[in-house]
Amino acid sequence: MKFPSWLWMIAALLAWPVDQAGAQTVYPPAVISPVVVFDSFGPGNTYLTTVGWGVEGASVTAGYRGQAEWFVPGISGNLGTVQLAMFRSSGSGRSNFYLTQDNGGLPGTILESFLNVLSPGGLLTLTSTAQALLQAGNEYWLCAEPADSTTVSGWYENNQNHHPGFAFERSQWGWSAFTDTAHSPPSGVLRVSVTPVPEPAIAGLAILGMGLFARRSRKTF
Repeated sequence: MKFPSWLWMIAALLAWPVDQAGAQTVYPPAVISPVVVFDSFGPGNTYLTTVGWGVEGASVTAGYRGQAEWFVPGISGNLGTVQLAMFRSSGSGRSNFYLTQDNGGLPGTILESFLNVLSPGGLLTLTSTAQALLQAGNEYWLCAEPADSTTVSGWYENNQNHHPGFAFERSQWGWSAFTDTAHSPPSGVLRVSVTPVPEPAIAGLAILGMGLFARRSRKTF
């Protein structure tokens, strides 16, 4: 059976080389660079610096408040980093952040927690250790809650006129959705990066290439 030349080329590229003594050549694993799958920052990491969504503890005059923003990754991958911008108005300036699945338009199952994080007065990077798999096309939430009763902080809004709606809470994990996007202010600024995972079609092509190489080797010898 004759196979197209392009399949032989793939097989040759996928074949594991051997040296003259017959030993397998070992290469270091390929490094896959992180990819940004959602970004509402402006050019040069800019955002609105005069207004933000409140993240406030129970002892504050206005009472307890948390904020959550949703996003949909463009490709599948393992979570790498989440970036936002926060400011501290008073109190401890500490917040708890949660990356969650969606549950009917509200934050659902927690995939990773970032606890007792100090608001830096600007860009904040949360680095994942769980590296949860985020699926392209699925909705996820980043939630911010006050870490203690004294926290009075704010999640800066984006300057890209991105206002898809959000969720807020007046008691711990008591989320309510705001879905009137026509009257919603800009959402909290947010950037999400993942390490991509191979698409099934690519993995299948690799298996096919290895199979063709094995067939050709048997016929050669």
